[in-house]
Amino acid sequence: MAITQNKRLLLELGSMGFSSVVMTEDQFKIICERGEPLCYYALYDSKVVCGSLPNVKFVSSELTCNELDRLSRAQLKLSLEGIARSDEISSINNLYRGIRSYIRGSCCKRGKIPLSDVEVLECCKESLDPEVCDLFFKVKEMRIKREPVSYWTVRRFLKYLERVK
Repeated sequence: MAITQNKRLLLELGSMGFSSVVMTEDQFKIICERGEPLCYYALYDSKVVCGSLPNVKFVSSELTCNELDRLSRAQLKLSLEGIARSDEISSINNLYRGIRSYIRGSCCKRGKIPLSDVEVLECCKESLDPEVCDLFFKVKEMRIKREPVSYWTVRRFLKYLERVK
């Protein structure tokens, strides 16, 4: 994460594969107070490479958990689009992120947002159906091995979401 107004630096970081999010300190404080997951990730799962984070506290809210659920469904749709385009990398990456966001959202409702894959699996096994935990583990391994994901694997997660919601 880079905390800067220097557009040249942001472009340079973007060319090196960093994802830039541009906002003012006041905007950052607002998203933290609202409970936006972006604030949580910035505070607890990012490395600052330039500047410093303002002194803010993340406030988890119903919005936090709802945003993680919404994100899960959006990533599932992106995975399906990847399948339709024969873009196997995009499809597996988005399916992995979608399942992970779903688990994080479910754990969030229990007062915890896991960050690492190990924490995500632990939280999943503590409180969710083993089916989704097994699917997350399988997709995570497929992603590491760069194996293509099938439509049926993506559909399995879709059907799971339809059953639980």
